[in-house]
Amino acid sequence: MIILKRICIFCCFALTSSAIASSLPNYPFIHATGEASLSLRPNIGEIDFELTELSADPELTLSMIEKSSADVMALLASYALDLEDIEAAEIKKYVSAVEYLETTETTKKYRLMRNFHIVVRDIQKWNSIVTSLLAKPYLGNFSINFGRNDIDRIQADLVIMATTNAKENAKRLAQGLSVRLGAANGVSQSPLKSISTLLGLDGAVRREELSVQSKPIAKDFAVPVWLKYKQNVEVVFRIKP
Repeated sequence: MIILKRICIFCCFALTSSAIASSLPNYPFIHATGEASLSLRPNIGEIDFELTELSADPELTLSMIEKSSADVMALLASYALDLEDIEAAEIKKYVSAVEYLETTETTKKYRLMRNFHIVVRDIQKWNSIVTSLLAKPYLGNFSINFGRNDIDRIQADLVIMATTNAKENAKRLAQGLSVRLGAANGVSQSPLKSISTLLGLDGAVRREELSVQSKPIAKDFAVPVWLKYKQNVEVVFRIKP
């Protein structure tokens, strides 16, 4: 689904204030904003989780976490996940001040932790993998993330669409004012702050960064129906004499 929205376009021919004029181009111009958005289904998912083992014997705890780690790796291998898509951090010791407070040496327990990060490139396997991981009693602190594996192409498409939209908007304004639109003399993927401020645009343009590829993070582990990517561009066009 492709959405192109027309938003505010502003034209400035002359400003009498020398302070304002010094911050603007020294030629007549049209300042146009273009916007483009794409709503796409996610085709990649990421899961972060933590493996924890706890016992009174440090050697036993280490043995337990090594066994559990091997169990997790075997589970992921059963879903044909590539080793490159599985990151297993080093095993680390976690000491809780609360647990050790006024605790005798004989009753202290040893907690070992290991963090995992996996990438699921076949989204059809998502529900089965999540269900299997959630069933492991030693796994917790899950967080998930969805995105696209073609984000570079998406970003390129959005920039082209947004600049095309900006040019179309500028042409309409030029036609309405009976002036001729010249070449683009400046373009930005973020608001042109000085011009936006001078023309009262601050806060008027709502812009979502392309980092929205990281959203939504679903707490119920469900795959979202759509991911929305959005790009704004700001363009300054000369007005032909």
